[in-house]
Amino acid sequence: MSSRGRKQASLPKGSKKTGSREISLLDLPRYRGYLFAWFSEIAIKLCSGKDLSDLNSDTVKNILIDVANCVKNEIEKSSKKGVEICKLVPVPRTGNDPGPDEMNLCYAQKTLFDVSMGAKSRSTPIPQAFSLEFAEYTRASMGPGKAKREIFVIDEGVLALALIGAYLSRSYAVDDEYGYIFIDIVPYTLALDSVRKANLMSKAIVQSVKGNDGSINVMILGISAAIVLAIGKFMRDIVRSDGHIVASFLRTTRTRNRILIKGYDTVDLIQLAKIVGRGGIAKAVYSMIRKYPLEKYNSLRRFIEVTALNLIKFQTLRKPQYIYEILRFLTSDELNNEGREWYVKKDKELSWVEIREMFSRLENLIA
Repeated sequence: MSSRGRKQASLPKGSKKTGSREISLLDLPRYRGYLFAWFSEIAIKLCSGKDLSDLNSDTVKNILIDVANCVKNEIEKSSKKGVEICKLVPVPRTGNDPGPDEMNLCYAQKTLFDVSMGAKSRSTPIPQAFSLEFAEYTRASMGPGKAKREIFVIDEGVLALALIGAYLSRSYAVDDEYGYIFIDIVPYTLALDSVRKANLMSKAIVQSVKGNDGSINVMILGISAAIVLAIGKFMRDIVRSDGHIVASFLRTTRTRNRILIKGYDTVDLIQLAKIVGRGGIAKAVYSMIRKYPLEKYNSLRRFIEVTALNLIKFQTLRKPQYIYEILRFLTSDELNNEGREWYVKKDKELSWVEIREMFSRLENLIA
């Protein structure tokens, strides 16, 4: 697995009159890799199956309609469940940003629909949560006393796309830290439902692990299992076409009136997903990590950590000892007592007996 940073495009020249950088919807392909464009592309990919490369004067209307309808469906489904998401602001705000009435899902959905119908949109300062990488540029190139909001201006449609992408990828918001996860298939194109399912299941994993202080290794293993379950038989096609399944993790935090990036990483999970699939443990792993044990279940939490670490090592080194260590742990009386207590059969959840039986299949990896 590897980690890499976002590639950034060069910034365009500003208006001679205002010195501002006005960024329109059709400018987005030039900004691939910047936060606002990254979030915008998430919205486009998950709602229309297109990407920034497909955005042009001929396609922009249909893409905006697809995204607007996608969000409308999200709002309606949530409303039927008694959950009000219409006013949700999916990114941290500062006092200098547009108000909450201009940074929520209802605003975003209406804006995209209006723009797609030809309504004239206005420009707005780019919120700090979408422009963190611009800070150094403004200090170095524009001199002291300049603020990003005075230099970088985006079209309302761009803001709406970024807000929707942030909503679709946000996995948690805890103690002023916001986490986002996006699963991308590169370059292979799957049915949109499969990609959406992989992203929804991965968000659930990140939320569970983060909420219970699990490790990044556990998170990566859980997402790999989610990918196998969501994509299913298409995994073979991705592998045969030398494709990649890339998980992008973004963490931001708010401190007083500032928003900072805590981390941004991308990890190619295709190899680990292959191992989880071949080992026959995708459903067991997902069930375990989706219902991550409380702190008092020390043996269970340790087993999950050991499983994650050893499967990641096995992916790289292919040594049987890493599989044997997982299987040996399954013989622990303490582990099995905790497993029977915590993992009880309910609805679609697995019982500990079922999880344990699935883990016995790991022997197939070293047979």
